[in-house]
Amino acid sequence: MSANLKIEDLFEKDIRRDIDGVIKVDKHDEKSVFTELDEYVITNESRKHFDTFFERYYAATHTPTDKIGVWISGFFGSGKSHFIKILSYLLENRTVFEKSALSFFENKINDPSMFSTIEKSVKYGHKGCNTF
Repeated sequence: MSANLKIEDLFEKDIRRDIDGVIKVDKHDEKSVFTELDEYVITNESRKHFDTFFERYYAATHTPTDKIGVWISGFFGSGKSHFIKILSYLLENRTVFEKSALSFFENKINDPSMFSTIEKSVKYGHKGCNTF
């Protein structure tokens, strides 16, 4: 190990880059969307919410009902807007720099059954449906 090793050398990404402190709903340029999808971290808690959302969403695409809706609640700064924005990218299967939103999650979701539900939802669901 080099005596000149710096902590910043341990990180995969440049730690001095600009990082948005708040997710902006109206920021849709490819570079921003790519960064949001690429750097989105799925925690144990958010994994449960992704699983619940996509299980119910997929079921609703096969059994149409007028009693469907999503309520997302949490404290200020808990990641609600970020979660919703990522969901919208997945449901749209947004493509940025020739990479689909779904493909960003292949390595983020380590449960094959859960990823399969998300994949089926994205492929079967209503394209372009952004009602969030």
